[in-house]
Amino acid sequence: MENHGTGYSEVIKIRAHHLLCIQGFQGYGYSRKFLINLENVIKFLKNHPYSCLEVVAEADVICERCPHLEGGCCNRYLHSNSIKSMDIQVLKKMGIADGHIGQVKNLFSQVKEVINTIEDVEDICGRCSWKDRCSWYLNLEV
Repeated sequence: MENHGTGYSEVIKIRAHHLLCIQGFQGYGYSRKFLINLENVIKFLKNHPYSCLEVVAEADVICERCPHLEGGCCNRYLHSNSIKSMDIQVLKKMGIADGHIGQVKNLFSQVKEVINTIEDVEDICGRCSWKDRCSWYLNLEV
């Protein structure tokens, strides 16, 4: 994700709901390739808090290695917009538009400020198959 060894990163495209998934990640995933990619993305973001993210409601750098990505769309939810609706809900709660660019540290701070109740997470993650293994979700239940 670094740009030609300069130490500066390019703008990284991240699905809005992945701002939650990254914080709740527990080492589970759809495939080994997906897990390695997600771990690398998380490591990069932690090590580069001033890098810029473009927050989107479409496939992103994490989706690139997902076995459910087909033609730029999630084939796991082929007959529903649940993935995109999760993104749209996060964007709304954050008060930002699709395509908003911001620094990693600021975006994670902002998402923690505005999505901080179990009701918020239920609204966004209601049907997510990873909910029971997500520390983001589980920590809000306490």
